[in-house]
Amino acid sequence: MIFGTDIILEDKGTLVFVEGIISPGESEIRKLKDALPVYYYRETPNENPLYYRYKNICFKQDEEVFKEYNLRYEITVLFPGKIGKEFIKTAGHFHPLKNTGKETYPEYCEVLTGEAIFLLQKNGRNNEVEEIIAIEAKVGDKVYIPPNYGHITINPGDNFLVISSLAATSIDSSQEPFMEKSGAAYFYVETESGKDDWIKNPEYKNSVGLKIKTAPNIEHPLNDVSDKPIYQAFIDKPQHFAVLSQ
Repeated sequence: MIFGTDIILEDKGTLVFVEGIISPGESEIRKLKDALPVYYYRETPNENPLYYRYKNICFKQDEEVFKEYNLRYEITVLFPGKIGKEFIKTAGHFHPLKNTGKETYPEYCEVLTGEAIFLLQKNGRNNEVEEIIAIEAKVGDKVYIPPNYGHITINPGDNFLVISSLAATSIDSSQEPFMEKSGAAYFYVETESGKDDWIKNPEYKNSVGLKIKTAPNIEHPLNDVSDKPIYQAFIDKPQHFAVLSQ
């Protein structure tokens, strides 16, 4: 599945899929009024869209493979811009625990167009942050969301950011940990000097330093994603991705 050929981004931020692709048709729309609690600047709630999410996308001939491995491929389109001086981002979520009760389900993400910052956060007791990592990614970069980390995606660029992800179909993610703390432990904003920088979220009682990394320098548990898109890597060797849903 090739972005720009099989999936077309329209000027208004919506996606068009070629014939032969199963898609939800209408996207899920996250509006400012829904995500405002996780932003640093509390603007007036309104109906303006922040991002679109399209779930369960695949070529018709691949549908049974996704069902067999209990995985879904989805695409999120984030608008460019800022809320106040904070860059537009997803509301963020944490995945549920596996049946073992020891770790949450992981996820794989890929940048299809634009530039992204993936903010990964691990929380401990009382919903306090234990570790937080910002991963800068560009087109073609993949980012693995490990077990027990919540994540938020930020669009720091001037154009639409489009990312894809591969995750377990059955998981029901929770936004509550981020909503409860008014976002992640750090916000990415334009400062008074005009530079882009991180500021701490005062809702967190403990102080944890932000680790900043670039996507090409992070480790991947699966070598299959190094030289091909996530979608194709899964179709070629679906058994290697079973860890995402087991």
